Amino acid sequence: MAFEQTTPNNPYNITKRQHFHMQAILRKFSINNQIKITLRSGGESRLSDASDHCFIGRRAWSEECESNNCHPIERKFLAQVRRVENSECICDHKAISEYHFLWYLRYHFSQNEVEDYSLYDNFPCGSFDKAVEELIESEGRAPVRSGGKIAGRFKATLNIKQLLEENDSLYEGYKWQVVKSTGNNFISSDCYGEKLMMAITPKIILIGSKNIKEPVCMVSDEEVRELNEKTMEFSSEFYFEAP
Repeated sequence: MAFEQTTPNNPYNITKRQHFHMQAILRKFSINNQIKITLRSGGESRLSDASDHCFIGRRAWSEECESNNCHPIERKFLAQVRRVENSECICDHKAISEYHFLWYLRYHFSQNEVEDYSLYDNFPCGSFDKAVEELIESEGRAPVRSGGKIAGRFKATLNIKQLLEENDSLYEGYKWQVVKSTGNNFISSDCYGEKLMMAITPKIILIGSKNIKEPVCMVSDEEVRELNEKTMEFSSEFYFEAP
């Protein structure tokens, strides 16, 4: 699916640059609006910001998915992040698990854009003009195009919604341990995939397990180094850190 630009001035505020990982988390790794990004292949590094193209999917899913599916999960997750930063206990482990899975799904679809999909075979209809399509999308609907097709981002939305529902029990029995460093910084993967890790600040990483003995633990610089090595290993294309 080729990237589809919006109409000039974007009157319905369609999100064109969709973060697969939250800007609110990315900015926690930012110093003077700069994040250090290192490519896994070759180890080349650069300084950029939370809007760097490497964190972005370009209309890979629909506005409905962005507003109705992603935002509620993000808000619940951020509430737990705030608790952790305030030295409070996690009270909603499911919120963290849901975000971990959403991050994984958005990363996948941002890297593997879905082709236009035949919702109806040989349906005798024309296409709306772009402005009308955007109005329909802003209302949480999928405009049908000539021949009964929908744009790939709407099929990606259906896939994301279905996968979120079907995998609701995927993290059943898992809780998240808060791992803190008072010394060296943690780095973060572009996406941890199926690995139950998630760096939320340079000083805090969450680790999922069914056998957590301590809800919070402190780690040494050597243990930070070991966890950072795992993060590099788990990353797909790059990892990032505070410069």
